Amino acid sequence: MKVLKKIGKVLLIIVLVISTLLVVGLNYKTVLAMHKNKTVVENAVAVSEIDIPDSVQIVGLGEATHGSAEFQESKLDVFKMLVEKEGYSAFCLEADFGDCLRANEFVQGGEGDAREVANNLSFNLYHTQQMADLLDWMREYNASVSEDKKIRFYGFDMQNPEKSVEYLYDYMKKNNITVKETSEIEYFIDENRTESMTEDGVKKVKEELEDIKKEVIAAATNDQDLDVNFATKAADNIATCVDYVFADKATLAARDRAMADNVSWILDLEKKIGSGKIMLAAHDGHISKKPHFSLAQAVTMGGLLKEKYGDAYYSLGTDFFKGKTNARVESMTSDEYKRKDFFFTTADPIAYQAKYMEYKRFYLDFESISSEDNKELYDLVHSDVTMGTFGEAVSDMYYLVHYAYRIEMAPADLYDGMIYYYSVCATSPQY
Repeated sequence: MKVLKKIGKVLLIIVLVISTLLVVGLNYKTVLAMHKNKTVVENAVAVSEIDIPDSVQIVGLGEATHGSAEFQESKLDVFKMLVEKEGYSAFCLEADFGDCLRANEFVQGGEGDAREVANNLSFNLYHTQQMADLLDWMREYNASVSEDKKIRFYGFDMQNPEKSVEYLYDYMKKNNITVKETSEIEYFIDENRTESMTEDGVKKVKEELEDIKKEVIAAATNDQDLDVNFATKAADNIATCVDYVFADKATLAARDRAMADNVSWILDLEKKIGSGKIMLAAHDGHISKKPHFSLAQAVTMGGLLKEKYGDAYYSLGTDFFKGKTNARVESMTSDEYKRKDFFFTTADPIAYQAKYMEYKRFYLDFESISSEDNKELYDLVHSDVTMGTFGEAVSDMYYLVHYAYRIEMAPADLYDGMIYYYSVCATSPQY
């Protein structure tokens, strides 16, 4: 009996040692990142002191996770600063164009409650108090300024056409516009549709949308009217979505190209009615100049915007060292919709330096770091660094497969600057 107890103790010790070694082995990069870098600390800039060049027309603010409160809060923090200091006139969200038209009506003084408007967005990840706070601030700001100084809320995605169709039908009803046929459009957005769209079906949807656009333009007394612009753009966005879901076109690159086109449309409109300066809010993987995972994605929205606008596009990425994200649970065994909080460390040695900052966050502008004046920092941001990148869906397997949520790339190759957080908390979306 004593022998068995000894054997049991030995086995327990072995299991504990192996478990400890396994944990340390899997997280060795996190351990290596946990040291103070005086060069980073000395050159860190407070987020409140972010200074975007005057030549910039588009600021793309990223988020390493969709479900962390600090990244949601940064949307308001950065946009408020850009509006008040730089005169930016539009906030543009990674959400469907039609989805955000209702939100824009609210910030222009329309009826409703900010939380209800936020919860009406198609993506559950935006059903947060942080999004409601952003909407409330925009509404309050607009109430305090003249008509020519008002700011607008746009969506530049195209994955959820239902709200665009709803907006389009409401517009037609208000303006007594009728068309012969909309059955193919309705079939396309039918949530109970089980069959894939055919080439002929796609063609018919586009024909119906073109008929609607013609009638909208024909009925308009002023083709420069914002509502006319929004209605025709909603129709175009639905058509883009039809292409996106048809056959093999539903790729990450196709989505990013469509989003880049929408951003250009918004910028052109804002040059006519606003300051011609806009801020985007999206995942780091969309606003970055290069793909995080080149094998899965050929181009990014940020890369296309950089190619088209050059230095007039500023990519502002984010990362964190440790913390929680609220995400949809990715499962291979169940289709049930579930969300939960996940805790991760990214092993980002630069983000770790936020530990030594007053508000546990800081900003670096990579464009202002020169190899002549600060070679150590220049080399660091131009060398491969471990960073975090989490999508909307997360699996428990990520704890073992770190490459599923970590990338090894040079920060300056991806972004023009970054905001770093030491620790982040999960959001609490309502759904």
